[in-house]
Amino acid sequence: MITDQMRQFNEELIEEIREYKENDKCSTEDAFTKVFSEYVIDAGESFMNNCNILSYKKEFEKAKINGYIFDEYFQTLTLVVSAFENRIEISKMGKMDIIKNSKQATKFFRMCKLGYFENVEETDPGYIISEYINNFENDIENIRVILLTNRETTPDIPESIKIDKIIVKFDVWDLERVCQSIYQKKSHEDLVVRFQNKYNAPLKMIKVQQENDVYDCYIGVISGQCLAEIYRDEGQSLIEKNVRSFLQATGKINQGLKATLQNEPEMFMTYNNGISTTAKAIIVDDENSDDSFVVIKEVTDWQIVNGGQTTASIYNALQSGVDISAVNVQMKLTVIRDFRKTEEMVGYISKYANSQNKINMSDFSANDSYHVEMERLSRKIYVPVDSGKSTLRWYYERARGQYMVDVNRQPTPATKKKFKELNPKSMCISKTVAAKCMMAWMKYPYTVSKGLETNFIEYSAMIKNGDLPAPSDDTYISMIAKVILFKECDKLVAKQNFGGYKAQINYYTMALLSEFHEDQVSDVDIWKRQAISPELSIMIEDLILRVWNHFMNPEVKGINITQWCKKEDCWKFLKERYKNKLI
Repeated sequence: MITDQMRQFNEELIEEIREYKENDKCSTEDAFTKVFSEYVIDAGESFMNNCNILSYKKEFEKAKINGYIFDEYFQTLTLVVSAFENRIEISKMGKMDIIKNSKQATKFFRMCKLGYFENVEETDPGYIISEYINNFENDIENIRVILLTNRETTPDIPESIKIDKIIVKFDVWDLERVCQSIYQKKSHEDLVVRFQNKYNAPLKMIKVQQENDVYDCYIGVISGQCLAEIYRDEGQSLIEKNVRSFLQATGKINQGLKATLQNEPEMFMTYNNGISTTAKAIIVDDENSDDSFVVIKEVTDWQIVNGGQTTASIYNALQSGVDISAVNVQMKLTVIRDFRKTEEMVGYISKYANSQNKINMSDFSANDSYHVEMERLSRKIYVPVDSGKSTLRWYYERARGQYMVDVNRQPTPATKKKFKELNPKSMCISKTVAAKCMMAWMKYPYTVSKGLETNFIEYSAMIKNGDLPAPSDDTYISMIAKVILFKECDKLVAKQNFGGYKAQINYYTMALLSEFHEDQVSDVDIWKRQAISPELSIMIEDLILRVWNHFMNPEVKGINITQWCKKEDCWKFLKERYKNKLI
């Protein structure tokens, strides 16, 4: 049902898309995909982290794509298709249109496999996306197609299909679903895993004998078949404390896991470190338990906080037809009785447990106190004016959708208008975007090129380690100055109409400016002007062209530029070239 709240949200959404389009000089559909996907990610769709936004459409081929990302951790390719309506009145989308829109992405994937784009121009979006997908062709085991739309859809999600041996699953994020995630803030519904009743596989575990009021600990074994079936049924919700935190920091999936599952399944328990899990509560089968073993029938809020890679590997093996009947996995279950210590303990378990990938504590925290203080400063510090009283301020958004919620909290149209005048949408800055601007200035363009979420993890680690100054009036103003500088740089890049690599040019231009011309950039001057000087604009234009020439003449001919930009070597080579006047 379409509500007034949905209409208000859609009106604000369309305005946000319009502003993004104007600032980024992109198409309306790309602007929608970017803005809407950020709401979806914030609502918990981790597979869309670091999504590449680029549009391709061929009407007569019935193929379309608006975004794409390959997740090496789960060997999953996510394809995004957008259906945007640029009007406040909300229309409905029925089953046939949902299927039609969703299947356009699978058609595009089939075209990639058939080599359709091999002979098109290298600047063609189809070629760029196809090249990216083909780089991971042998690693793709799952595909997720996500339809984004600001229409209201029926609850008809297409059935999963197979393309060769690849499982393709579909999902839909419509206006209602995103709106609910922002406004309703539904409490987390605990995942209940019924090992005995649903899977006929009660857990037989040893309880560690110790006395404390914080947690109980159990050690045991779970069959690979049971683990894979639970993951098949529950998906990301089973490992959300694991995935949300460090998914983007992981490397390629351990090939040893796959080889063992395929060739020596009976040796898996010997070679693998197992999984560490947590829960809020358990139900024990008292009749079949004794002093030696506890038989667990049911677990509430079961989370795999360490061993997501192991779980994904076993699930993928099952999906590929590998016989995993001989696979067993050692398992630790920590039942946290003191709920106040849940997040802390999850973090420490994940930090210290053996795993295939190193995980830092910073991966489990956005360092809330830092961002809370930045938010507070943004509400009290006003933009300077030559005379009179300032009526503008920047709005630091700690959580996606916070600005829109604040707008709609205003009791009357008049107070809503006044709030927007005081806090213009164009001056709303999210913590992830602020981190992007800061990290580019701090000379980490290769880190920012890996995506907002990955970059934010690194930024959070720096905050945690004390590598950034604590929030203060001066540090807040300096951060906003870097945001303004980045925005101005972005406009100058857009004017050049290079075509591709716009984001990467921004990051590397900012870093080059910081590395060689920091003394010509004044935070105070930018803050007072709320813009950059004409002299600085001219300098940035020159740097932009040098960065572009750097990208067009890579160290290794034929290298994928997008991937090269993620390497520190790309940054080192640029500095060397610039210093020696070779670009």
